[in-house]
Amino acid sequence: MEKEKDRCFRVISNQVRFGCGYRTVNGKRQYFAWHGYPDRNDDYFTTSEISENEYVEINGEYPKQIAADRETAEVFRKRYVEGHPVLLEGRNALL
Repeated sequence: MEKEKDRCFRVISNQVRFGCGYRTVNGKRQYFAWHGYPDRNDDYFTTSEISENEYVEINGEYPKQIAADRETAEVFRKRYVEGHPVLLEGRNALL
């Protein structure tokens, strides 16, 4: 059985910030994806709700450690964040 900490994917570098994970809300698992725009002093993050299937897809598509660039992060944002229900958005705001 996988440990809880292994159920999270994230990329954080000086160029990009994105990832996914899940949390339990009212006894039900809620999956989310997040994307951040790096800035000098702080970052602007958007965290959106995704389906369990999308979560599984992300974990299969992206390795746990990746050397990502802005283009990769933009593809991730358009596919898994944009157009999904927003859970949290703001400067330095992550779930």
